[in-house]
Amino acid sequence: MRYLLIFFSAQLWAQTTDLNGQITNNNKPEGDLIIKIIQTGQTTVTDQQGQFTFNNLPFGSYDLDIEGVQNKHVNTHIDHQGEALSIDLSQLTLDDLVVTANPLEHNQLRMTTPVTILSEQDLVLDRGLSIDQTLNRITGVNSGSFGVGAGQIVIRGQQGPRVTVLNNNVTNQDAASVSPDHWITTEPLLANQVEVLKGPGTLLYGGSAVGGVVNVVDGVIPTQQINGVTGGIEGRFSDKTLGEQTGVFTINGALSEQWMGHFSYYNSQTDDYEIPGFAESKIYHEAEEADEEHDDDDQHEHNEEREGEAFGLLENSAMESDGFNVGISRVTDRGFWGVSYSDYDRNYGIPGHEHEHGEEDHDHDDSAAKDEDDHDHGEEETVRIDLDKSVFNIKGLHRFDDDNFIRQFRTHYSNTDYMHVELEGDEVGTLFDNQADEFRFEMTHGPVGGFEGIWGLQWTNRDFSALGEEAYILPTETQIWSLFMIEERDFDNWHAEFGLRYDNQTIESNFFPNFDDDALSVSLGATFKLNENWTLPINLTSASRMATAEELFSNQPLGEELVPHLATGTIEIGNLNLTHEVSNNFDIGLKYRNNGWRFNAAFFYNQLDDFIFLRNSGLEEDETAIFVYAQQNTTFVGYEADLAYQFEDGFNNQWDIRLFTDAVKAELNTGENVPRIPSNRYGAEINWTHGPWGIGINHTHVTDQNDVADFELPTKGYDLLDLNVSWVHYHDRFETLVFLRADNLLDEEIREHSSFIKDIAPRPGRSISAGLRVTF
Repeated sequence: MRYLLIFFSAQLWAQTTDLNGQITNNNKPEGDLIIKIIQTGQTTVTDQQGQFTFNNLPFGSYDLDIEGVQNKHVNTHIDHQGEALSIDLSQLTLDDLVVTANPLEHNQLRMTTPVTILSEQDLVLDRGLSIDQTLNRITGVNSGSFGVGAGQIVIRGQQGPRVTVLNNNVTNQDAASVSPDHWITTEPLLANQVEVLKGPGTLLYGGSAVGGVVNVVDGVIPTQQINGVTGGIEGRFSDKTLGEQTGVFTINGALSEQWMGHFSYYNSQTDDYEIPGFAESKIYHEAEEADEEHDDDDQHEHNEEREGEAFGLLENSAMESDGFNVGISRVTDRGFWGVSYSDYDRNYGIPGHEHEHGEEDHDHDDSAAKDEDDHDHGEEETVRIDLDKSVFNIKGLHRFDDDNFIRQFRTHYSNTDYMHVELEGDEVGTLFDNQADEFRFEMTHGPVGGFEGIWGLQWTNRDFSALGEEAYILPTETQIWSLFMIEERDFDNWHAEFGLRYDNQTIESNFFPNFDDDALSVSLGATFKLNENWTLPINLTSASRMATAEELFSNQPLGEELVPHLATGTIEIGNLNLTHEVSNNFDIGLKYRNNGWRFNAAFFYNQLDDFIFLRNSGLEEDETAIFVYAQQNTTFVGYEADLAYQFEDGFNNQWDIRLFTDAVKAELNTGENVPRIPSNRYGAEINWTHGPWGIGINHTHVTDQNDVADFELPTKGYDLLDLNVSWVHYHDRFETLVFLRADNLLDEEIREHSSFIKDIAPRPGRSISAGLRVTF
């Protein structure tokens, strides 16, 4: 009996003991980090040696939430068996980074919907001149480019008002959802992390996120303590293909024990970029010839125009941009409160869109299906956009004691002053103005019936106007009130989530009564841990999106003269009878992690009831097609997958090899194809590092797109081959990175089917750029 008591006593002692550990970053201790055990809710803070302790913790597997590492936030898995832990943050992977756009603060492996994170290192080597080009290599994400100056982000075939872009979790307010030639006013040059949530993010951010969410994190308001001064300086230059000259400067510092500051500045410019052939695609050129076969004189005239067309250069594609962020905050062990101010300026050309002034005053025709070259009288004037945006933000977070029912609250207020003018030569054609305010409050609560989660409210007010001869949208004021909740619970081998969101929208205009609409969205999700290596996420969402002012009021009230939309080259007529559309989305995935192997796959089926789209009416005015906003049930189906293996050979070479593919198909319930759906893609990526040296090569094959809508031309596929070479040097106080990039090495003619101007504005040809980045 005595031996039996000793045995059980030893077992009880062995099952519960202190968890001790140390956290370092590149072997340097990290103090003042907030560490939380997700399963138990216990919290502690590391001392100046990076050491921490959790008392009387039972043996087992846990997830640690670590916050306070130079605006980085990570989750990592540990096994507690009584031994001291040593965690080097520099060795953690993208899987460990927390998705900050999700207030539940999960890493990628705990998310019930697909997500991709680009780290700061990824951004340095892959950064484009706009956010859509930066994200174009992510599976399930494409670019609807308008040259290098602007472009739409396309997620699973959806873009514009169905994709929400955030800056530090705050809605990015501009005019990008109004027209695809308007710049998405977020700057990847200043970002230190970008998160892409694929599929409906409606529960978090409303109906404009029914296709997906992109969150750009730049740390303008410091949320954690900063030790000393950190920052960086970067310069990059390219050959004459782009003529890029870019500079970036960032600095963060502790102004006192609790007050932290941030400042960042960038300046970037390019020339008109070079292309491998004609700006006008062969498919489009042949279609024009077929249309003109009935008139020999017109045919002869068009051939002359083809012979005189600029070759090898996309005219009016140059861009120049600059801006800055400044922020200050007070940081304590309970949270932070801070303010920031940002200002962005951008001037860029709209390639393929010129106006001609001659015998008739302002004869407009801007479509890819009817180029300005059809006109033979008058003088062409290039169209450029001159944009200015300023944003003022207040953000705060406060943590309460662990045993409180209210664990923490988070809030922000944002005021945006946005304006851009469309210049026809030196004259102002149209002025777009958007004044927007947003307030959001989130409260994290403790267990209720075993569930923990977030309750919140959001208010947005948008005062939008377009003034000038091409203003086809009424001035409107849109106000949205929202309530939302997201709850979660961990079971033995699976994690469950559910959420609800209610939105109320009111649109005011001077010509019509107020438009009021309500929408309800619901989501159910779970992540099943099949074993130590396999994870199965499933998500069901019914999400509602209410009609925008542009969809309701374009060219309303109907008058004697209809105003064309410059970017799309069509006349768009709003529909006052639109109701909200409902996206019923099913998403299932599979993830594998083991000994350097990584596998991710996701399949989605999205049935959109009362899908809002532009339907060709078959009518024309002044040779410009008239489109009317209509509603019809639509289905989006597709998948994304990638397989990667990371290993080290016997010569200290580190290899990371990845295969990837994605596809989407979208049809109306009549069997017609939805326009501008991206082509299928597949490819391979190899990254090699040895000591300070690194080489990466990426090949993507994009297939032909022949599943086209009515009046839409097919797009020829291409092979994209990119290469990067880097060298890094570590010093006690700073880090130096030198890199070389070669894009489109095969000098392919690249046209993105999701772009409105694909047939008159291809992407740049082969280009080489180099850069130097020093961080401290």
